[in-house]
Amino acid sequence: MMETTVSLKKENVAIFDHSWQIIANPNALSNSCYKHWEEIAVKLDELQLDYQFYITDDAESGKKLAAELCRNGHRHLMAMGGDGTVNQIVDGIMNSGVPSEEVYLAVLPLGTGNDWCRTHHYPRPYMESINILLRGQFVRHDIGLVECLHDGQVSSRHHFINIAGFGFDAAIIHKTAQTRSRINLKAVYLLTLFKVLFSHKAQKVRIRTERETVEESLFSIAVGNCRYNGNGMMQVPMANPADGLFNIMRLRKISPFKVIRNVKNLYSGKLGHLPEITYTEASDIYLESDRPLLGEIEGDTLPTADYHIRMLPGALNMLTGL
Repeated sequence: MMETTVSLKKENVAIFDHSWQIIANPNALSNSCYKHWEEIAVKLDELQLDYQFYITDDAESGKKLAAELCRNGHRHLMAMGGDGTVNQIVDGIMNSGVPSEEVYLAVLPLGTGNDWCRTHHYPRPYMESINILLRGQFVRHDIGLVECLHDGQVSSRHHFINIAGFGFDAAIIHKTAQTRSRINLKAVYLLTLFKVLFSHKAQKVRIRTERETVEESLFSIAVGNCRYNGNGMMQVPMANPADGLFNIMRLRKISPFKVIRNVKNLYSGKLGHLPEITYTEASDIYLESDRPLLGEIEGDTLPTADYHIRMLPGALNMLTGL
């Protein structure tokens, strides 16, 4: 399956007409955030952009800060960090109680993966992302909501802007979280992938959507709003962040050695030829299993549970490079 170009309806925003609230993750790029911020600040000051700068202590403080800023009347925010930082701020905005359609979020990518930015064609050199900011093109971006269910009751809610993973994907994240390293995160991820590959087992999962109900022994499930995760892997190559649908990949029981032979296809989006893989689309999904199912969003683990995943179409305005 080949990647296709995403077509998005965009809105031009005069960025110099607004005051921007920049929320930074000091842990981005292995704690070098401050050094990079100094370079970015010089450029923003030269441009005479009106902004306020905030440093967060952890994920929860980032969510709380984004929500507080929205409640205080701010509608133009920037996330400075990686995928986790972007998603934390999105979650804060969505939980703020203000109409999220009024909020505009730009990204200054300083993470190691920056997978959300890949879908939106942000340049890899982070300073060049300022050129995208200057163009000021925003898209009404879909947002995913995962509700964790215990005995049919919602125990917690988690928003995501990129991809939610269940089964094998989530097992990698759970294991990676225990083995954080200062070396290249992509190398750590791949090393953990191969370790988990030989221990993770497929489990029976019932998937109910507005289109179908299937019950299969599944190795992995990816629910994609955008296309990339895992530092450039493309498990859901047909995902479109503004069409109101998730691209869903179901991977049935598969030999570990077959996975290894197809690692290159994870990065090219050409997994569709494998008979163990099925792609579908839906906007409302239930995942139910007789034993705990692991889940994750943007590298953060979810409580083991059954899950209800639903689409919030066009819920937030996001800066795009497309």
